Amino acid sequence: MSGVFTSTTERTAWNIAARHLARGQKDPVMMIVDGIEEERKRCIDLLRAAIGRDFEVPTFMVDPDHQW
Repeated sequence: MSGVFTSTTERTAWNIAARHLARGQKDPVMMIVDGIEEERKRCIDLLRAAIGRDFEVPTFMVDPDHQW
């Protein structure tokens, strides 16, 4: 494989880090939070694409901090 990035995961991580660093942010926790939230959104989008736009996504997938 050629290029700087060997995987989509690595490319996404660099993208998130670059966005934060470009804004002067250096907190790695916030970078990780962004990555988790982006992945959650991607999974929900994939679920909707597979099942249909009318599918109601479970609340705990959208908001894992939701009080049951």
